[in-house]
Amino acid sequence: HLGRFRLRIDRLHVRPGEYRVLLGPTGTGKTVLLETIAGLYAPRQGQIMLNGRDVTRTPPEHRDLGVVYQQYALFPHLQVFDNIAFGLRLRREADSRIRKKVEEMASFLGISHLLARRPGNLSGGECQRTALARALVLRPRLLLLDEPLSALDLLTRDRLRRELQRIHANFGITILHITHDLDEAFFLADRMTVMRNGMLLQEGTPQAVARRPATRFVAELTGTKNFLPATVAADGTIMVREMGPLDPGLMTTPPGAGQGEILLTFPSWAIELGAAAEQGSHWWRGKARVTDIRRTESQVELELARGDAVRLHTTLSRREAEQLPFRPEPGATVRIAIGQNDLHWLPAGEE
Repeated sequence: HLGRFRLRIDRLHVRPGEYRVLLGPTGTGKTVLLETIAGLYAPRQGQIMLNGRDVTRTPPEHRDLGVVYQQYALFPHLQVFDNIAFGLRLRREADSRIRKKVEEMASFLGISHLLARRPGNLSGGECQRTALARALVLRPRLLLLDEPLSALDLLTRDRLRRELQRIHANFGITILHITHDLDEAFFLADRMTVMRNGMLLQEGTPQAVARRPATRFVAELTGTKNFLPATVAADGTIMVREMGPLDPGLMTTPPGAGQGEILLTFPSWAIELGAAAEQGSHWWRGKARVTDIRRTESQVELELARGDAVRLHTTLSRREAEQLPFRPEPGATVRIAIGQNDLHWLPAGEE
């Protein structure tokens, strides 16, 4: 309990050797949870187990874990070598062993040429590699990463993502990585846990969580933008607003008869445009009006309207957009189809 913030967690289990990502917005308690695991806060209730050992009251330095923060937390007055060697010296290891371990880790992370520099003369990526080296040189059983890529530019962030993959593959270390970045979670995670307001909402592989979100919050956080109001009648019939009836048999887990108001959800790639909309098996075909277009270097995102209450979102690559038999512009009417393989439902009104 930190101030007025409370973690309400029944159980978080990270398997040995797993890369687990904890995904959630800023202020949701991710760092408090990480620092509680690290031993910086003592929980009023519950246990923290590491490799079968209860470390709830164990001092941080005896928990056999490493921590890397977004802002590096390097000692500014020490050279890179001494920053990396800091924990080894606390363990009173021999100077020769310290030098060997530091040089090997610096070589692995590509910072051997920086060992005589101080943090003030390093780039953000170099600082983060130094922080990683300082944690990894102790060979911890658990590595805790607190938004380690958030302060970096896009190019450096991409390089460090791949570096984290290499670290995990090389050392086989258990990693708990917290972030608010969905792309980061999908790139790195073996399994992902979604967190909000101090609670763990859902866990699974990133793909499984995104395809079958437990709540609208999880759906939005994992990239879903399509939410269609629908009603389930007493006989199980599903009527989707502005779209018509939906066969419940098309859904992996259909809602129960008499469920009432629900939200039908599906990913952006389930929407087909142009010739593709006339081919294959689809739940629904019809016309929609283009209301907005957002273009990036690699993608085109279309917002489509059905009536006044329904908005649909689909994303195309620039190449796919160029191959359409029409030019999508605001106000244009286009023919679309919605695939039947990725339909999911949520209770209406639940966040």
